[in-house]
Amino acid sequence: NRSNRSKHEKFSDILRDVETHEVTINEILIKTYILYDPLKKYLTFLIQQGLIAYRKGEKRFRITQQGFHALDMYTKMDELLVRETRHKRPEYFASFP
Repeated sequence: NRSNRSKHEKFSDILRDVETHEVTINEILIKTYILYDPLKKYLTFLIQQGLIAYRKGEKRFRITQQGFHALDMYTKMDELLVRETRHKRPEYFASFP
């Protein structure tokens, strides 16, 4: 469910969208399902952190080297979390009715 994503998941979705080519804000809106006002804030944050860059003339966003590194870390974290939840059942689940 996309509405329950954390900020980190949304950042990861944005980075994945700009990973392969430069995109406009409308393209990001369509692919990430993030509303316009929150998306503007996320994009501003990602630019300030040096993870994406904005080309004013073309009105396009692109990922930076630092963004590639962050995306790699997000991907590894996602893989670890999915792997952990598939293979381990927390003990406290057994106490649920």
